Amino acid sequence: MKRRSAGRWLQVVGTGHGLLGAVIYRDVLVDMARDGLIDSVPDRGDRAAAFWFMAAAPALWLGGRLLQAAEEHEDIPAQRAAGVVLTVVGATGTVMMPKSGFPALAGIGGLLLRRSLRGQPGHCSADHVPS
Repeated sequence: MKRRSAGRWLQVVGTGHGLLGAVIYRDVLVDMARDGLIDSVPDRGDRAAAFWFMAAAPALWLGGRLLQAAEEHEDIPAQRAAGVVLTVVGATGTVMMPKSGFPALAGIGGLLLRRSLRGQPGHCSADHVPS
């Protein structure tokens, strides 16, 4: 079975996050675009929730791309740091928001952390990716 990097899986999560956000918040995003984007997001409410949900998508994708570079260069300390952060954020998010995508982050982080602690490049096989 072809092995994919943990960074690639994180990019997939980021892309899925953006697509899901575009569906979930489509009415809010359309209203924001209709009203003009400048100063269209208040501190709280539906628009703020939509903005921060959508802002996470490119951040996740970029984190995945940077992680891929660390994997390609076999930078074990960087992979270990990413594994710790993804595991902690994923576990905390899962506890606080069980019906979310946070378990995917915890799973990717756990796999990456396990491999980095073994001193292996952070690749995980497709049949071991969390759902």
